[in-house]
Amino acid sequence: MLKQLELELIQDIHKKIESLLIDSNRKVNPASSVEILEKEIDIFLGQSSELDEIRNLIDQYLYHSVNTGNPNFYNQLFSGFTPTGYLGELITAITNSSMYTFEMSPVSTLIENELINKMCSYVGYKNGFGTFVTGGSNGNLVGMLAGLFSHSPESKLNGLSSEKKFTAFVSDESHYSFMKAGHQLGIGTNQIRRVPCDSNGRMDIQQLINLIQLSIEADEKPFFVGATAGTTVRGAFDPIGEIADVCKSFGLWFHIDGSWGGSVLLSSKHKNLIDGSKYSDSFTWCAHKMMGMPLVCTVSLFNDKDILLKINDVKGTDYLFHSKDHQELDLGLYSLQCGRRVDVLKLWLTWKYFGDNGYEERINHLFNMAKYASYKVETSANLRLLSPTISLNICFQVQTERVKQKQWNELTISVRESLCKDGDVMVNYAEIGNKFCIRLVTVNFDLTEKHLDFFFNKVEEMIDKEIPNFS
Repeated sequence: MLKQLELELIQDIHKKIESLLIDSNRKVNPASSVEILEKEIDIFLGQSSELDEIRNLIDQYLYHSVNTGNPNFYNQLFSGFTPTGYLGELITAITNSSMYTFEMSPVSTLIENELINKMCSYVGYKNGFGTFVTGGSNGNLVGMLAGLFSHSPESKLNGLSSEKKFTAFVSDESHYSFMKAGHQLGIGTNQIRRVPCDSNGRMDIQQLINLIQLSIEADEKPFFVGATAGTTVRGAFDPIGEIADVCKSFGLWFHIDGSWGGSVLLSSKHKNLIDGSKYSDSFTWCAHKMMGMPLVCTVSLFNDKDILLKINDVKGTDYLFHSKDHQELDLGLYSLQCGRRVDVLKLWLTWKYFGDNGYEERINHLFNMAKYASYKVETSANLRLLSPTISLNICFQVQTERVKQKQWNELTISVRESLCKDGDVMVNYAEIGNKFCIRLVTVNFDLTEKHLDFFFNKVEEMIDKEIPNFS
């Protein structure tokens, strides 16, 4: 049992967290250097520490952490703080269960099945199934593994045949996890073929067809196409329906990486961006992004309800899965993992709290904020969109006549770095073609027009500050 001093420490830290949540003066980015961190925090392990020292270390950790819950944090594809998400995380840690058997996690097993059925229905899988995984990269890996098994079921026992190369196709702007999956599955990264995109970052269908035909002519074995619903940089959506037709024509496994954009399915106004998702074979969906969950909360969904058992069921599990009464509820049989954290409680509690309509309203709000941010760029004399705003990614470059055009890339990065050092806002940058842009992401449910006004005022301020350095 916990000692009294340990209980007091937990209570003190909760009070500290409460104060942080209401501290409007707290910097988004403390901008702490390695030198500062190593000087101020005793990182090294060895001798035991008193609880007062632990309390101080926790204070230092919180002080130096990036404040991702603040609406002025635009740096990644996640942001915000959801009380029910936090409570779900807390209860998950306290109960410390694992998702391999119904016996071990009875309530969370039923919750996970409910969420899987619910999310399958949004995708359009009438009799699908799925499993929660450790992130979008893992979801894409499992999708590719299922596609490989469907084309070469003997590979589960005998490995990949050396006679033909298996080839997969993803867009030029897809997530790098597909390349890693090619290596991890033994296909090889060279066999993950990058399909050129159109000017808006969407996979070019004719180019896809050409690459598949070239692969067949080279006596290779195409098996998989990975479409992206919400690219990492531009937030673009590949033409799902057209890709589905191509996959059907060539007999290929059709996977959708909806890690970022899958949540638009919750909005009747914006779900058209993924029209045709019901024709896919698998779908990755990260609820820790557009649905506001704490990291990590990702589901991997499948149109064929039996495919997960086929690719994951192996011998030597009798010590764990020995209940015939609940075999269909022993979710570890369908997972790549053995021990698996309860990632579903936070999402279930939040969905219960918001309801379907509440989630739809929040997704619509995020799109409205993206529209307003685009308006702010378009009405600025110093900023230009580098790509149309399709979802929640606003990609813009600093383009001002006060410096030479060839300096715009460098100036854009300098402005971004100044913003991060200032610490009041935090935003990332990326590259589109040969042009660097600031990538603003409107994914915090609490974001308002006032926050965006503040952000763009900061951008203009940093432009004025940096221009003297570009003579």
